Amino acid sequence: MLFIIRLLWLVLEAASAHLQNGLAYPVLLLAGLIGWRRWSPLWLLPLVGAEAFYAADMFAKAGGAGKLPGAMSNVFFQLFVFAFLALLGLVIGRALRPKRI
Repeated sequence: MLFIIRLLWLVLEAASAHLQNGLAYPVLLLAGLIGWRRWSPLWLLPLVGAEAFYAADMFAKAGGAGKLPGAMSNVFFQLFVFAFLALLGLVIGRALRPKRI
């Protein structure tokens, strides 16, 4: 249980780092559009994969104290982070969709 909490906390920290450097905004906006148009969530897979590989390559030489700089260069960790951001955008897009009467 503690491992899950630590992993979720690390994913939230990485997502906030991506919000600061701008990598999270395309995923959030396109996932929001997919949710708003009620398209299939499978359209998120190439988006998440491309952003995760780009972010892992961008942070490949990152260093510093703590677990976050080391985790930012891991592709599988970045897949978790961008999947979280994509699901967040999808939920927000579906919530903002106007209801039919």
